Amino acid sequence: MIHTLVARHTAVFVVACGLLLSASISGQERANRLISLLEAGRPAIGVWTGATAAPRIAKVLATSDADFIVADVEHEVYDFSQLRGFLLEVQDFSQRYRTTPRPPPVVIVKLGNRATWDPRFEIAETLKLGPAAGVWIPFVENRADLERAISAVRNAESSALAGFNIPKDRRDVWPLNPKGEFVVVAMIETAEGVAHAREIVATPGLTAIQPVHLPDPDTAMIVKLCREKGVVLATDAGPKDLRARLDEGYRMISVGWDFGLLQTALGDTIGAMRATIK
Repeated sequence: MIHTLVARHTAVFVVACGLLLSASISGQERANRLISLLEAGRPAIGVWTGATAAPRIAKVLATSDADFIVADVEHEVYDFSQLRGFLLEVQDFSQRYRTTPRPPPVVIVKLGNRATWDPRFEIAETLKLGPAAGVWIPFVENRADLERAISAVRNAESSALAGFNIPKDRRDVWPLNPKGEFVVVAMIETAEGVAHAREIVATPGLTAIQPVHLPDPDTAMIVKLCREKGVVLATDAGPKDLRARLDEGYRMISVGWDFGLLQTALGDTIGAMRATIK
């Protein structure tokens, strides 16, 4: 089924890549819209998904007004073919069904391999599967592990298969390379990571940090380090606390998981229906 899907969407994807390539060469715009926002100092709004095997969810995400999508492989069944189908679907559905000229959301893949393991093979494969705009790395605990992952991004065959086909001088990480089109987001979520936060934040090639599952004082310390070093901060937020997160310095803001949003909307709708019945 995945092979049929890939074959069906390849032609559309190639056209899309050609347009992105031409735009990049002419200097009119970036292939990675997320970086465009961050370069301008503007916040970016994203959403998390684990539903990489569900085309209808891919269509909803692709035609949304999100700036980025985090495709979470860590909490999914590990399947490269499934991820490839999702990456191609987001491009295809965006081209076919979006009603505005705004570029599609970029997809960042949250790795199944933690930084404390060795994610280099996964990174190499992921960045040539389809138009992935970077990687989101869980459990970063020291600079050496993060450097290993960043090196894998910088040396990946991202022009192979249906990867993020861009000129060679742009197949690099931003902002280390000002022309780079890939992002690397590191998650600090353990006491070990907190202990090495200063060296992690100072790692060349890092785009953003997401502190999670940490005591408030540790999170505040990491936020302070990132603001001092000019490293982008990522977090989750809703409309009610968005302004507070922006004031704290966060710039990559996720609205949470797609299934959580669906659950809330469905619950609210059915609740309103039952209230009317009563």
